[in-house]
Amino acid sequence: MIIMGIFEASAAITIGGFGIAPNTLPAIAMVCYIGAQFLLGARYPGRARVWPLLIPLLVVAGWAILTSWLSPRFFEGRVYVWPQKSTPPFVITPLTPSSANLNQDLYLLLNIIIFVMVALYMTRQGAPGRPLHPVSILRAYFASVLLAFGFGVWQFASHVAHVPFPSDMLYSNPGWSILTEQTVGSLPRINATFSEPSAFGGYMAAGAFCAGWLILNDFPGTLVRITLAAAVTGVFLSTSATGIVTLGIGALIVVLMGVTIHAKRFLPMIKRRAIQFLIFSIVIMVLVTVMIPDLLTSLGTIVDSVTNKQDSESYNARSSTDLDSLQAAIDTFGFGVGWGNNRSSSLIPGLLAAIGIPGMLGLIWFAWRLISRVRSLRRMDRKLEDIQVVNGASAALAGYLVSACLSAPTITTASFYVFLALLISGIARAEGTQASKAPASLFPPAERRSPNPGRIRGTAPSSIRG
Repeated sequence: MIIMGIFEASAAITIGGFGIAPNTLPAIAMVCYIGAQFLLGARYPGRARVWPLLIPLLVVAGWAILTSWLSPRFFEGRVYVWPQKSTPPFVITPLTPSSANLNQDLYLLLNIIIFVMVALYMTRQGAPGRPLHPVSILRAYFASVLLAFGFGVWQFASHVAHVPFPSDMLYSNPGWSILTEQTVGSLPRINATFSEPSAFGGYMAAGAFCAGWLILNDFPGTLVRITLAAAVTGVFLSTSATGIVTLGIGALIVVLMGVTIHAKRFLPMIKRRAIQFLIFSIVIMVLVTVMIPDLLTSLGTIVDSVTNKQDSESYNARSSTDLDSLQAAIDTFGFGVGWGNNRSSSLIPGLLAAIGIPGMLGLIWFAWRLISRVRSLRRMDRKLEDIQVVNGASAALAGYLVSACLSAPTITTASFYVFLALLISGIARAEGTQASKAPASLFPPAERRSPNPGRIRGTAPSSIRG
């Protein structure tokens, strides 16, 4: 499901104007498989630790679905929203009850079911002789990043050298607006298997977050280092301002943590890697300047497009959409217009417009519980598999969230919910390991003293009775 998640612009099944994404089919198969285990009486060992962590997000999801039907009826005609499926002319419209948000509710419901089932399922130990290794999901994620990068290089070769590229298969979802012909100067913008370059850049940035954080936490193997290099290269290949800014924010977070929380462990490593990266960058720049002199002009255009993004027409349009979304939240007295009834340009205004202040407070509650539980595991050995899973999943989620806060109306990909479930199951498994290794008391607790020390309690032995 994670590997197929990169093909978001294609459709496994097309029904009219609606395309079912390829990762939806394995997601449904997994739901049926785990659901059958539940019906047969399966109970997973970490459920007592998992359910308290799941409840906040389940409450928010219930609130989102409830308001998706109630808000359009309570605030009909009094609130203006940007509809999910806009048709020309693209204009803001009054909020009215309709079935347009049904698809969004179904996607949310499927993602929540996947989230709950995976979180419970991944706490199991596995069959005898075949233990469960959750870290293999991280390696599958690395494989998906490398596969997406491979398609990006293939598309670049198609633009530059006219190599045949399977565009008809990769961009077959009629529910998406596919942007494949964009350029920056003389360089083509690359979207690989995604609907637009910013989506490709955001996915690569999340992969860089995950791989980079795991390297800093001593994750073994060469695959993670190859993934980091490919992810960073993929971000620049996409020429996406979202991806580049997300990478910059990630690097800033690492540096801040290196000089504060993890100064003793991270700072020497950051200095060493920074020198290596500087030398590598100088060598690459010299080679590129000699072999492709025109490329520097295009790179300058990319830098200008990133640094002067606030002056562009698209930035103004996105900002206007976000302001309209915030106004919709205010016009509904903070309750929101309901899930799927409005489309913003970035995550925070979109969530405020959709689920309102109550939903945002629920998400803050959910995030705080997860952060506090992750912090409580910091003293455990970072080379333990469960801690590696917690580190990798939390870093990937941070990458998804940063890029979405920059330029995504919501996060609907099932991979995000899988990583969220992987984080919760990793916390539950690590806490179980931590509890089982707790030191036992050296001396047993003293027995309660009798108020009458001279009196013999209970039945005396036969020798005394005689």
